Amino acid sequence: MSEEYVALTILLLTLIFLPAVCLFVTRQAAEGLIGRNVAAGIRTRHTQASDEAWAAGHRAALPALRKMMPVAGIGMIAALAAQVLLGGQAGPLLAFAALIAQTVVLFRSTTLANAAARTATD
Repeated sequence: MSEEYVALTILLLTLIFLPAVCLFVTRQAAEGLIGRNVAAGIRTRHTQASDEAWAAGHRAALPALRKMMPVAGIGMIAALAAQVLLGGQAGPLLAFAALIAQTVVLFRSTTLANAAARTATD
């Protein structure tokens, strides 16, 4: 297996597992199954201010985080197609671009969680 395919495989697995883990943890925290902690969830000053802020922040982040799944699907299809049609580093580069797009979604969901947590503590 060539280096390009190894890189592509690792990036595609990351594209799948990153949203799966983020959605699982956020959903659990929104439902109160994961309380405030230092290891998992959206941990900002505002979301950790109270249990209400923690749950409200995670509930607010869920709709944005769900957008990671279509990003993963589109990114996987584009990366695989690019690898088959163009070869070289085309597939890994597109998969990496999809990971960057997922990171943007994560930042957006954190912003939404912070805003909701602030409202919950006021």
